Amino acid sequence: MRPLIRSFHFAIQGMAHALLTQRNMRIHFFAAFIVGLACVFVRVSVFETIALFFSVALVITLELVNTAIESAIDLFSRDFHERAKIAKDVAAASVFVAAANALLVAYLVFYNKVFPIQWRPFTTLIAPPFLGVLLFGFLCLLLAVVAHAMQIHLDLRKGGHL
Repeated sequence: MRPLIRSFHFAIQGMAHALLTQRNMRIHFFAAFIVGLACVFVRVSVFETIALFFSVALVITLELVNTAIESAIDLFSRDFHERAKIAKDVAAASVFVAAANALLVAYLVFYNKVFPIQWRPFTTLIAPPFLGVLLFGFLCLLLAVVAHAMQIHLDLRKGGHL
């Protein structure tokens, strides 16, 4: 069981590192937080919530992959190489496509709900399938990664290392 817990720790540490070092990851996390809050307060169906969370997860996942690719390429060479540029640009393009998709999904889900606003009654959050619990868990996960990133940032400022 211990190796499994360690692997989760390393995964959260990787997300925290990306959050600390990648401006776009901070933008994606902020957008994910706003989407999560919007799902709590605006009446969205379970399927709309799934579409939104899948889109958010895809963007964040591809941003992590993009960061990993860029770091791996930088590890081997700091000099300009056309193929390295292509690899970095293609990885960034994958994030761009996912982010454009996420914006489209958010527009399709929220446009008619926000104009005019249709507020969600609290009872729909606590009724099966307990969407409120899932949304709360999602927001807590985002906050946990942010807190971990802040702790790493403080440790690094004190002279520590990852």
